Amino acid sequence: MNRNKNKVLEPSPRKEKLADQLYGKLMQAIINGNFKKGEKLPSEHRICEHYSVSRPVVREALMRLQADGIVVSRQGSGSYIQRIPPAGLTQYADASDIAMLLKSYEVRMAIECEACALAAVRRSEEQLAQLRQALEGMKEDFTRGRIASQADFNFHRVIAEATGNDMFPQILESIHIDIEKAMTMALSITKSASQERIDRVLGEHRMIYESIEQNDAEGARLAMRHHINRVRKRVTDNLSDT
Repeated sequence: MNRNKNKVLEPSPRKEKLADQLYGKLMQAIINGNFKKGEKLPSEHRICEHYSVSRPVVREALMRLQADGIVVSRQGSGSYIQRIPPAGLTQYADASDIAMLLKSYEVRMAIECEACALAAVRRSEEQLAQLRQALEGMKEDFTRGRIASQADFNFHRVIAEATGNDMFPQILESIHIDIEKAMTMALSITKSASQERIDRVLGEHRMIYESIEQNDAEGARLAMRHHINRVRKRVTDNLSDT
């Protein structure tokens, strides 16, 4: 079967850094089973030769894999596979897109946590109703076996608008393509996993909603941080119910 039929994301049109390209290729090789858990990766020199890149490019890609907990570096020995990411990471996204999509979570962490705190004290009743509607839309999409990316993005968009600061929705809109691609990838993996995992995803959004409903700024900030941390972990960690 042609796995490309399962792809739900289009390749990104932007020019990528070589380190991002290599990161995606190494991630795909690990997911495809070219390396087993606990196995040592080839030396930096061999990776340089195989992929025709410089040593700084290899080191940057390996550092990213270490930061994601995929590989672990042992001084004087090399890099070893610590964890195998879920197959959906490359099933639902091209290897060339993976690095950029994962980077989007870092940007979201910087923007959306504070936006959530502001929304908790500035939101209107109408915006609260819109959040509730988006949350119900996500639940219905999952129930019907659909990818809930549009409802998910609407949920986060309303939070940005509820800050009362036009710059938050403008920033979110400027990167919405990457955010929506990352959401589609993450939700596709979730949809194909256990009901427990789906319930966790909905529960995280419910915690955000309830904190905003209760005008709890700090609770909303923490709930959003928890959610973004968990969704990134679900994408890179081969655990179906986290």
